[in-house]
Formats: sequence, C-alpha cells, structure tokens
Amino acid sequence: MEDYTLKECLGKGAQAMVHVVERKSDRQTFVLKKVECFDESAANKAFKEAESLQNLYHPYISGYKDFFVHWEKNDSSMYICILMEYFPNGDLGHLIQKSREKKEAIPEEKIKKWLGEIIEALIFVHKMNIIHRDIRPSNIFLKDDGTLCLGDFCVATVVGDALTCTRASISSLNYMPPECRDQKTCYNEKGDIWSLGCVLFELVTTRCYDSNLAISKLQEIKEEPLVLEEVFEDIEKDFSDDIISVLRSMLKKNHDTRPSAHDLLRVPYIKSCVELSDYTQLEKRKRIQLASTTGPHMPTMPRDQGILKVVEYLASMVDFESCVQEALDYLVELSKQEEGLHIYPKGKRLIAMAMKNNLTSKEIQIAGCTVLNNLIYSAEPDDVLFGSDVILAVTDAMEKHRESIEVQQIAATLLMAMTSNSSAAAIIGVMKGVQDLLVAMRTHQNNTQLCCTCLHALWGLTVNENNARIATAEKGVIDVCFVLKLHLQSPEVVEAACAALLALSLYDENLQFIGDLDCVGLLIEAIKNHSKNAKVVKNSCLALASLVDADEESAYRVLTNEGPKGTHIPGIPIIKKTYELHRDNVEVVESIVTLFMELANYDDLIQDLSYYHVEMHLNEIIRKFNMNKMMHEQK
Repeated sequence: MEDYTLKECLGKGAQAMVHVVERKSDRQTFVLKKVECFDESAANKAFKEAESLQNLYHPYISGYKDFFVHWEKNDSSMYICILMEYFPNGDLGHLIQKSREKKEAIPEEKIKKWLGEIIEALIFVHKMNIIHRDIRPSNIFLKDDGTLCLGDFCVATVVGDALTCTRASISSLNYMPPECRDQKTCYNEKGDIWSLGCVLFELVTTRCYDSNLAISKLQEIKEEPLVLEEVFEDIEKDFSDDIISVLRSMLKKNHDTRPSAHDLLRVPYIKSCVELSDYTQLEKRKRIQLASTTGPHMPTMPRDQGILKVVEYLASMVDFESCVQEALDYLVELSKQEEGLHIYPKGKRLIAMAMKNNLTSKEIQIAGCTVLNNLIYSAEPDDVLFGSDVILAVTDAMEKHRESIEVQQIAATLLMAMTSNSSAAAIIGVMKGVQDLLVAMRTHQNNTQLCCTCLHALWGLTVNENNARIATAEKGVIDVCFVLKLHLQSPEVVEAACAALLALSLYDENLQFIGDLDCVGLLIEAIKNHSKNAKVVKNSCLALASLVDADEESAYRVLTNEGPKGTHIPGIPIIKKTYELHRDNVEVVESIVTLFMELANYDDLIQDLSYYHVEMHLNEIIRKFNMNKMMHEQK
C-alpha cells in the first residue's frame, strides 16, 4: 500500500472498499479494491488464483494489474488488495441509467456491438478456464474508443462464500444464476451466461422499466420463467425477434439447457454481433486504412528465393488476405517437395498469427493448417508447434468455421498429430480442443473421414486424465457411441471409437449411459463385422473388459444381449470364433484373455463360461504363450 496514494473512495461495503489510487512511481491512476480476508490460508490460495488474472491480454478484458495481501494495523485485519485499470468514462450501468432517465430505448445496433464484445471476452476467458462470477453493468467499463471492457473478475476463494451471502453484495446477488442458490451446484461458465442475460435484459428494457422494476422483474423470472414472456410484450416494438430469442435462451432457468458462450456462437444473430465487434478484424482494418493513406507498395510474392523470403513477405503483408493466401499456398507447394519445409520457430508462430489475423477466411485456415500439418511430423518434442500459440490458432479455426468440413478435417488432423506430445495434449484440453472435436462430430456425423479423424484425436487426448474428464463432462461417450453405431461398417471408425470408449469407461459418470446406448452390443457387433481386423478386435475386447470390470450389467450383456425382434445375441461364441482367426497374434489373444478373466470375476457367470468351453481355450493359450502366471493369478 505504501506504493500508492489514495485519491478518492468510490464505495465501501461490509467487507470491501474501492478507491481511486495513484501509483507513486509513475503517477498512473488505478482502481484499488480492498477485500477483508478472515483466513490466511484462503488469502494464499486466492493469491495463486489471481496470478492467472494478471495474464489476460484481450481488448475487451481488463485483468488485474497487481494483487497483494495487506495487513491493516488500525483494525488488525488482513486485506486482499486488487489493483485494476481505471476507466474515467464510467461503466455500462451509467449508460443504462441515462437511457432510463430519458425513458428511451437503446438502439439495437449499439446493443449488438456491445453484446458481441462481451461474448468475445467470455469466449476468451472461458477458453482459459476462467469464470467471471460477477457480470453486471457496473463491471463492464467504457473505453475511450467507445468499446466495452469486462473487468473486476472475482477470485473464487474470495467469493467462495457468496452462496451464504456473507460476502456477496446485494447487487451481485441480483445477477446470480438461479442454480447458485443451491449450495451443491458449483458456479460454472453457464452462470456467466445467465448474468450476461441479466445485463442484456437491462439494456433492452430502459424505455419500460426503471432500475428497481428491472431488478424486481429479474427476481420474478428466477422463480417463474413465464414472466419473461410478459416482458417481451413490453419491448417487442423496440427490438427484433432475434434479440428476444437470444435473451430467452440466456435466461433459461435450467442451466443444463442454457447455452454456453461457444453454443451462442452458432446462433446467426450472435455471429452478426461478433462480426461487428471482432477485435482482430477491427485492428486489422485500422492498419489497412493507415497503409492506404500512406500509399503502401504491394510487393510481389517472392518465388524461388527461399523460405525465409516467403516468411518475411508473410510478416509484412499479414493484414492483406490475398497476400497471406498466396504465401501460404506457396508454402504448401514447397512442403510437398522431397526436401520438405524447414521453418524457424518465429516463422511457425507467424503462420499461426496469420491464421488468427485472417480468421474469417476459410481458405487461409485450410492453407495454414496444411502447412503446420506438414511441419509437425518432423518436429522435436519442444517445438513451438506444440505450444499454445499454434494450438489456439487451430481451435479458433474450428470454432469460427463449424460448418466447413474442409476446415474441420484439416484442423482435427493437426490436433490428432499433436496428441503424440503429452504437453500439447494438455494444452489442447485447456483450449477447448476436446469440445471442438465433439462438436465437429455432432455437426458432421455422416462424414466418415471426419468422424474417424476426430475419434483418433479423442483417443490420443483422453489418455490425459484432465481431457478424459472434460470429455466425460461433455457427455462425449454419447457422441462416440452414436458415431460408432452410424459407421459400424468402417473399420477405421470402429478402431478409434473402441479405443476412445476404453479411456472413457474408466470414469463412473459414463457408466450411466452405457446400458441405454447398448455399448456392449455395439462392441460385440464391431467384433462380428470386423473379425479379421486385428486392431478392431483388440480394441473392442479391451473396451469390453473395461466395461465388464466396472459394471456387472455389462458382464451379463456380453454373455447374452438383446437383439432385434426379441432375439438374443450371445457374445462368447462370436469372441471364440474371432480367437480362432487370431490365435497367433499375441496382442489380440491377450485382449481376449483379459476379457475372459474379467468375466470370470463374477461367480454367477462361471457356469456360463464353462458351457462355452472357455477354459479349454485358456489352457491352450497358457501352453502356447506362457501366460500361466498372469492367468492363474486371476483364476
């Protein structure tokens, strides 16, 4: 605190104070929030959490500038001190209040631009696994250029007791999602969407409601969602059906049906909002306009002068789509030659930057991913290709071009190649790559090649525990089983799907879906359809063994599963017949043995296994492969 001079008190509550301060070293103005902390260990934890909020670099986000713990001698209290950017133009709350006082509606085009800016900010922070937790008009600030900036992020440890109302302000509670009244429900990304919906509600009701009535209506909507429909009758003269539909989805009481920020991006109206606010394109247009006023010389793309010259050209013309496209297409040509491509680290990062800077161009995303694909197979483990800059460019491309099979295919192929690197696999999870792959499969479920690529990528990613948990939380097992059933005749799809199921079957949360999805039946059918394919048989048997180990019902379904028209399909004869085809393949035989051993752990099934003479096969395997020790330990 000794580094700052207190200039003005902006507010004071039960446990927090907000001041305008001046830093003594450079006389720069900031906002300082002091939050009383009653637990030293909680202060230390909060300090660690806040470190991530000091690294939020985005034009529509104001992260923390500094964060420290201060002991106040006067009242013998410990305070967490949060230093934030100062916005002299005020916040969105002031703009809303001005319109209320004039009883006038805010133009929808202006709201669209603001909504796009905040959704862009949320997509960015949610991708970093950061939740705001306190979105309200007073925490959305107005910048000098007229754009909005989301600030005053909450540290989970500081606001962790908000549910008991010991720390949350009344204003914060007004925007808190309905599910957070239940202390068993954790605040997640969709809670931020509810809060943003409340902000949007206030923006579209300035002509009709004053502040008190608006907040009262929001509280009523939490209890009775139909109240929202009455509100729409009041505002339908001022606003389009599209923005009303978006508001309806954001204020869904059931958080399971409420969209995430990424879900909203698929809504055409929200796409148009983001296009108005797309900061990369806005900055790019400013640079292009500046270049046009200074009369730029448009150089010719240097061919046959070496890769370095091409990369230098790409760097100088990164704002001009046609030039970027030409440079990347030429790099694709060069990568097909025998000697291949050899690009230094900065050049690889530049390709990723060119993709992000021209994100709206589908062709540039395809060309950029193709170049990166051709580079990655010769990359060393510590190559920048496995870093966050490149991975973020790939996942951004998948998000921006959901409907393009070409973009999804080349991007998923690149992610699949990256999964061989454990650190890259972890970063892909953080960057929402698991979700992107699942969305690609859902969107293009009939495309065999894309589904196969996505499943192979998921197979590699779910080896990482965090990624497997992400896939579990997204109910990815449903997508995998659906694609497996749809493409049961494709050995490539089946092989990858079975491997992904093996990883996901290790988590109890997925078992609730296994029976309804007839996962066992699909795996038995996969073995039957592709009995000669060693990889399919191996992966299917290992997935079955994992299911049998975790779920007794699955064990019984292996023995006899319901077929069409009331028939029953015994799985053991199919597996025995397959064993005969692969009796000399030790990996396949070992997977079959593993399945039999898991089945033998259920006493009620021993008689059925004897009926099918399973022991005879096991004795043969013991003699042939010397698996005596492993098998007798499990008998």
